[in-house]
This record gives sequence, C-alpha cells and structure tokens, in this order.
Amino acid sequence: MPTESFLAATLTTNKAPGNTSAALKDVGIFLYQYQPQNVFSHGYKKSSARPGCVAISDSHIFAAQADKAVINVYSRERGDQEVTVPFPERIHCIAYAQGATILVLGTEEGKLILWEVATGRLTTSSASHLQSVSSVCITPNNDYIISGSADTSIHIWSLPKLVSFSQNSDAYEDGEPSNVPVRTFTAHRTAISTIACGHSRSNTNFAVSASDDGTCFLWHIDTCQTLRTILLPTNAISIAMDPADRALYFGGQDGHIYSWDMLQHSVNSITKSTGSSTIQITSKDRWTAPSSELGTTNCLTLSYDGTALLSGHLSGNLVRWDVAKHRIQNELINLGQPVTFIEMLKLDGLQSRKTPGFKFTNVVKPNLEFASLQENGTIGIPSKYNFHAMIAPAQARASQSDVYQALTGPGFPQSMIDDALRALVTGSATTNALPADATAEFKAEKLADEVVFLKQQLASLNELEEKRKTRRIEKIDKREELGRKKREAYFEAKKKGKDGELAMKRWEAKEAALDDESDNGDGGDRMITD
Repeated sequence: MPTESFLAATLTTNKAPGNTSAALKDVGIFLYQYQPQNVFSHGYKKSSARPGCVAISDSHIFAAQADKAVINVYSRERGDQEVTVPFPERIHCIAYAQGATILVLGTEEGKLILWEVATGRLTTSSASHLQSVSSVCITPNNDYIISGSADTSIHIWSLPKLVSFSQNSDAYEDGEPSNVPVRTFTAHRTAISTIACGHSRSNTNFAVSASDDGTCFLWHIDTCQTLRTILLPTNAISIAMDPADRALYFGGQDGHIYSWDMLQHSVNSITKSTGSSTIQITSKDRWTAPSSELGTTNCLTLSYDGTALLSGHLSGNLVRWDVAKHRIQNELINLGQPVTFIEMLKLDGLQSRKTPGFKFTNVVKPNLEFASLQENGTIGIPSKYNFHAMIAPAQARASQSDVYQALTGPGFPQSMIDDALRALVTGSATTNALPADATAEFKAEKLADEVVFLKQQLASLNELEEKRKTRRIEKIDKREELGRKKREAYFEAKKKGKDGELAMKRWEAKEAALDDESDNGDGGDRMITD
C-alpha cells in the first residue's frame, strides 16, 4: 500500500515544551507518517533550524543550525546524524538541487555557497546582496537559483555557471563573470520574506515572491516581467503551490491561510506601465485559524494529490486544512516548539517508471583544496576531483536484467553476447541457432521485413495513442464543466436558503461516473445535461 509521510523541523526556544515526552526531548526534526494513518516514525536530534534552513535529498537531510555556522547532515537510510559541517559565516537559508547533488546556502553576508555534497567541492558567488539572504529556491530543471534578501532585491543566478570549472577566469563564454547574477527582479520595496517557483521545467516557468509589506508578485523567471501583483492583508511568511500550478496558498503572519485560485480569481485593476493585473486578496479568501494562539504560519506543504494543506505554526502546532472547503480539518500534533519547516516526502509504494539512475551513499565534507588545485588539461578539473556513486535500479526486477548485470558485473552476460551475435547475422535476436548458409541477400531481406513490420506497429500505436489523448482531453473539459455546474448549484442553493452540500450531490455523482469512464471510448460520447 502506498504511504505518504512528511518531515517537520522546529526551532529550539528557552521555553521547555510541556507536552513532549523524554524520548523526544532533544529531537529537532520529526518524521511522521501522514497516510494511511498519522503516526510518529522517527526523530533526528541536535538540530534547531530557522524557517528556510532545512533541505531534503533522496538520501539525506540537511539542517542549518540557528545559533551556529554549521550544517547538520542526517542519513535517511540509517536514521542518524552523519556529520556536522562548519562554515565561515552563518547560514540563513538553504535549498537542495535534486539530481545535481548540490546544496545551495544563503549566507549572512549576502552570498551564495554551493556545496557539491558528493565530491566536497565548494564554489562561492559574489556578494551581490547588500544584506543577508532571506530565501532561496531552485528551479525544477536546475537551471537557476533564485535568492531574495532583506535589501529588497531578488537575484537570478545560473547554477551551471556557478559550478563551472572555468568560473575563476575573468569572464564566461558570454562575456559576463560566472559568479554574478544573470538577472535581478526589483519590484519589491521592502525585505523579501519568501520565494517559491512553479513546477514547470520549461522556460515559461514563473516565480512568486513576498515581502514584509504584504505585497506579492508573480513574475516570469526568464524575463523578470511582472505577471500579477497580489495584495494581502498581512505579511506572507510562507508560500505553497498547487502541484499543477493552479492555485497559491500563503501562510500569514496573523496565523491564517490565504488562497488564490489562478483560474477563477477576478482582477481588480491593471497597471498601465507594466500591463500586469492587481489581485486584492480579501476576507473571503482567508481560511480562518481555529485559535489566535496558533501564531505565525511559518511553513506550508501540500499532500501528494493536492487535496490537503499542512501548516506549521509558531505555537508548535501542525494543522491540516481541507483545500476544497477552505477550512481546517484537524490539528495533527503539537511539537512544543515553533515549527519552522514542513515538507511532504515522495509517495512511497508507487512503482517507478524511471530508468536506473545513481545515488550517493556518503556526504563528502567541503574540500578547500579544490579552489587552489590546477589541472594541466583544457577544462581545469583538479586531478583529485572524484565523484563516488552507487548505481540504483528504478525497479526491483531491474537488478535481474542483462543491462544491470552488464553495468555492475565484471563483463557482459553471455546471454547478451549471444543475442548480439544472432542479431548481426540474421537481423533478429530471436532465433535459437545461427543458419549455416546465411548470406548477405538473406540478411537484407530479413532486415527489410523487420523494418516494415516495425513501422506498421509504430503507426498503429501512434494512432491508438492519439485517440486516447483526444478522449482524455474531452474528459478533462467535461470534468471542468461539471465542476462549474456543481459550484453554480451550490451558490444557487445558498441564495435560496437551501443545503448547498445536498445541491452538489447530483453533480458529484456525474463526476464520479465520468471518472470511471475508460480512455478507450467507453461512455466517451455522453453529454453533460442539466
């Protein structure tokens, strides 16, 4: 059964938590199972992190200590602290580049430090921020690092340039130094409190940034063009984004949650100078907290399916909200200390379709020798620069495949060699023995037949997939139409003083029937009627 878990971190205060057991007294990072039931799984000790100071990889947890210039590294596989890494200055925020094994650290002096955790190499940006870095995030394709500061500026950095081995030269290939920002977003007028970016891996991706005056901007990362200006009644301390980038959720300093539906929210005004629209978030978009004692909403995260929102508060409470109904569902737990980080982990139990990749098992401490070592080659890679990783199959059965055995074994398996020899002679690897009188003419005819057959199969598969794609698009359109009618029925019933939930039952039944339809065309021609 698939299981869903989340990780939460706290900031140690002088006030001793009164409802914490002795076993959890020194725990600063908590691992909880969220589904199918909410239970405590594991605790990581000796960590006290401020907001934005925890990052997670597939194998490790990184936490910047609040009162010291160190990073605590925990192994997720072993469940213990692996190493403590000191740095020359305080770390105010961190982010991890998945797939690149790079931890990005925003410092007190306004710089970025990039630590290749699998090699120990450190690279440092120029000190472009005038004050400390308050928030940092990385785009999903690992192209850009976005950093915000108390000096109101937001810089966009090229991650490939920052880690390039040629960055010590005076200029990069485009004529600009490699350790400076490539662009700057300057619309904010007060300190940056938090930044988040969309899930797209294309160059149309956008970012959302918030500042201390309650102003948020939605802007295009590649051009720094403002797309929307969002005005909140309070300061936004945290931001979460729907998995499909359809809605934004803001954690307010007042402890409430504010939401913005990108597809349905009305525009209040349009700025003539920039062409961007202004969105005024009002009380109807506020999810009221159950108690004023919850305190600031320091962090937010969404469940795998986007139906539940989890928030961490200054009071130590973890709260679950119903996204569809815009209201609290229940209080999950009270950790006794201010919750500064919460993130839903990857769903465990789903069959992976990814090709075999790699993973690193141990973190390598920063090696300052890399900065001084020189290589006689043309690309400047130090001779002691090593990357140690373990090949990790995406599926359990992949370990039994010939490809996996060829990658991990001393040589190619005999079965793979036999298949290759048969293919060279006959054009196919399915025969059991090599023909004695194989000729060039036979091989050409056999190969031509195979090509014709494969083209026919490919054409049939493409035609079938196009039909399925068309039906899926039609189902999505019908689903949106049903959702619109359901909402109209709800508000119409409310106006008449009737039960809105009961009015939606009819359309929910139609939605369920539509969801049960197959993409192969069963019931695909039904029409939506009133």
